[in-house]
Amino acid sequence: MAGKGLAELKPVYLIWGKEELLLTQGVQRLRDRVAEVADLDFNYDVFDGESAEVGAIISAANTLPFASERRLIIVKNVDKMAAASHAELAAYAANPAPTACLVLVAAGVSRTGKLFKAVDALGGAAEYRAPKRNDYPSWVVSHFSSKGRELSSDGAEALVRAVGRDLRRLDVEAEKIIAFIGDRTRVSREDVEAVVSETAPTSVFEFLDAIGARESASALGLLADLLDGGESVIGMHAMAVRHVRTLLSVRALLDRDAGQHEIAGQIKAADWQVRNYARQARRFEESELVGALLAATDSEMSMKTGAEDPRVALERWIIYVCRE
Repeated sequence: MAGKGLAELKPVYLIWGKEELLLTQGVQRLRDRVAEVADLDFNYDVFDGESAEVGAIISAANTLPFASERRLIIVKNVDKMAAASHAELAAYAANPAPTACLVLVAAGVSRTGKLFKAVDALGGAAEYRAPKRNDYPSWVVSHFSSKGRELSSDGAEALVRAVGRDLRRLDVEAEKIIAFIGDRTRVSREDVEAVVSETAPTSVFEFLDAIGARESASALGLLADLLDGGESVIGMHAMAVRHVRTLLSVRALLDRDAGQHEIAGQIKAADWQVRNYARQARRFEESELVGALLAATDSEMSMKTGAEDPRVALERWIIYVCRE
């Protein structure tokens, strides 16, 4: 079994993607595989690329494992490392230690960079993409299957509709549903609705996230739910404009290579919020966000002067912001 594990493992992996949940799952799968041939209590190191010294990372990879066949080294936020550090990691990947499994994790990589090319030559480069818009229900079905449960397709559609397309939130709700049904293996739409209707009602934050994801159909559907639930058009417009203004600030900070902690301090937000804002801000060019704010001024004027029905003006602006 150990021999098989060694044959399958690469000495260096580079995995990247915008969805934190998929990266976490990918790292866990690699950790489980290394655990077949290593005692990870003594042969496991984790580094944060935003603050770690590349020399310490390479030194850990070159250290012989203790009473095991492999060492596992995880490096998060590799995309936040300097170009010189990428070059050193690329040089290591060209001649890696055979007793190490170095896993480099990033939100994004340059396919023309030395690091990608070096790891790709080893067969260890992989992108973890979020499902396409229409594939989320299928992903949810597979996700439940990985947890030993069988979810009906209509149940998956109900969950996506209620929670949205944030994989981390879908995973949280899946855990709640599984806890609700107990030992049963089959999950019905009724089970989903019994749990999610109470724990994940339509919220302003889902609406704002849909705008940040540039999903106009989803944003418009959530807006309709909010307005039907008693929210005001003017209030939703104000919240949406403030969200776009925050994304513009985050985009500008990202463009000057500001770190997560600096961004959190600048916009007065928690780290988890910064990660969400950064993911959304990267979907826009700075000029697009500036244009969205200018268009918001026009839509607000139309609402206040009665030149256009307020709801129509807001919907038109949402479509403008989300357009690709």
